[in-house]
Amino acid sequence: MIKTRKPVSLQGPLPVNHPLPKVAGIRPDPDGRVLSFAPGFDRDFVERLLGRRRRQKLSRSTARRITIQETEIPGLLKPRLVQQLVQPVALDGNILLGEGLLLKNPKLVQALQDAVAVSCFVATIGPDLDRRIDKLQHQGRLANAAVLDALGSGAVERVADQFQKQVAAEYQGQGLVVGPRFSPGYCDWPLTDQPGLFSLLDHKQIGVELDRSCLMQPRKSISAIFGLYPATKAPADRNLIPCRRCKKQNCIARR
Repeated sequence: MIKTRKPVSLQGPLPVNHPLPKVAGIRPDPDGRVLSFAPGFDRDFVERLLGRRRRQKLSRSTARRITIQETEIPGLLKPRLVQQLVQPVALDGNILLGEGLLLKNPKLVQALQDAVAVSCFVATIGPDLDRRIDKLQHQGRLANAAVLDALGSGAVERVADQFQKQVAAEYQGQGLVVGPRFSPGYCDWPLTDQPGLFSLLDHKQIGVELDRSCLMQPRKSISAIFGLYPATKAPADRNLIPCRRCKKQNCIARR
């Protein structure tokens, strides 16, 4: 029988040597760091990627392609996520996560300065969908490939969203809330920090690697972090995520 450890209380700052809590997850492996999820995708996100706006519907042909290909996509998905909770350490105006990731970006430092723990993770839906997209492109079926690509983006986004909601539920009883999610390459966080984030995670367990450009393979993967905070110290999304201050409500990338 595998012994499990209950999450420790995170009220107040963690002592340096205090063990960090583990998230139970959906169908976790024995150490709780690799999680598996049921296949699915965020339909609203997919439709926005494919051009739907508030006052404009998708074309009939695009909507039909989504309906046809959404029946195929579950067999192409293997949604998994590897995660690690680390304690942020203030260091000369920066934030150090573990031994490999020094965050210098002022926005991230501001976001994490009151966090008692930081969840670092990489999520993926696996390589099969990438191969299917490549095959469609090789056959010249570019519209179908574009729809399948959007479905893949919606699928991996759903994994990240589910995981973050799960962590929020896990620690709500301890008076903790989760903050906004940040990914390398977005919100002024340099993509070149990607190797540092990967150094904190056993990403090979889910088959995700970085290429020379710091891009992930399989392509439909997400790397990110978010903080856990006492409720009174959680940062406001509006102050940290530019989308909250932007009036362009119909942007496909709006968070």
